Amino acid sequence: MYFAAQKRNWPLAQYWFNETRGHIVWLTRKSPTVRDPDGKDVDIKGIFDGIDTSSLAAVKTAIEKKNLVEFNATYKTMLESCYSCHKSVGRPYLRPMIPTARVESILNIDPNATWPQ
Repeated sequence: MYFAAQKRNWPLAQYWFNETRGHIVWLTRKSPTVRDPDGKDVDIKGIFDGIDTSSLAAVKTAIEKKNLVEFNATYKTMLESCYSCHKSVGRPYLRPMIPTARVESILNIDPNATWPQ
């Protein structure tokens, strides 16, 4: 999502946003609570619901508006929100960051690509 937005490939950024959100929704439906290291149940569905309607929604809006400056700011806030959830379930070692390299090198993210047709 991040690299697609940097290239202003907004349809691809929207696709990755939907994929990311869908995976988290699936996870929270499958396991709405997680036990932290102290043995307490943490309501991750409730945490995600808050993130979904705040920082994640702001990223979605930035993509819809095709606003790179807004996207970069909201993306960073979203990562901070994700990290707060990771900490609340006792996994502070899962520290998201702005990516420095693409994971999928098979996809051309250039919105003006001409091949394949």
